[in-house]
Amino acid sequence: MTKIIAFVRRPGSSFNQAISAKPKNQPINVKLACLQHDRYIVALEEANAEVVSLPAINEYPDAPFLEDTTVILDNTAVACPNKEKSRRGEGTSIHNKIKKYKPITTLPDSVTLDGGDVLNTEEKIFVGISDRTNMGAVDALAKLTKKPVVPIKVLLGLHLKTSVTYLGKNTLILNSSSIDTAALRGFKWIETGKANPYAANCLAIGNTVLMSKASNALADKIHRRGFKVLELDISEFEKADGGITCLSIILNES
Repeated sequence: MTKIIAFVRRPGSSFNQAISAKPKNQPINVKLACLQHDRYIVALEEANAEVVSLPAINEYPDAPFLEDTTVILDNTAVACPNKEKSRRGEGTSIHNKIKKYKPITTLPDSVTLDGGDVLNTEEKIFVGISDRTNMGAVDALAKLTKKPVVPIKVLLGLHLKTSVTYLGKNTLILNSSSIDTAALRGFKWIETGKANPYAANCLAIGNTVLMSKASNALADKIHRRGFKVLELDISEFEKADGGITCLSIILNES
């Protein structure tokens, strides 16, 4: 039986200094962020994930978004060379935990990659070409997996997974106006419509989907596809351009 492990990191006192495109008149409430993070952990456990919680590291304000540090492939975990200088170094303690389950692979200096730009499906891996991830990441990941690695241009938003995530059952939830969708035509789509801009960033664990509070209509669409839906308030993380998947690294252990 496959065990699902979710690595998370609690926000530190410096989280209100996280990188953000939001106006400065929307300050992050760190105390509320910690409460929301606690509820996120409860939801992960409700989805039958075993949670490994790492302590806050105040020298890295963006550290709760630990998805960007690591890409999990079948036979290895990839240490992401983050473009943002303030985020380099976040991954060290995470990788020390993950290497108990998978070896860690590093990428060439020419590559920039955030984990939030990598969408892994059964047949293919899609890589968002964004402000944080370059084409070198596509070539580097292609050498580490037997799956085709397909680039997708990110038109709006921080990462590929800001605009599209995979739910399983050949189903994507996406904001089709924010990315080049040509490579995704073989999937079933659930369009977010005019919901919360973070609505497309959902996390499927088995048959349970964690999603940001967006609209009842969107949650109903997902539910009608046969999924259980858990809606979470992650407003303080959204102020720092983060979504549901950003807050964990999911590893399946057989």
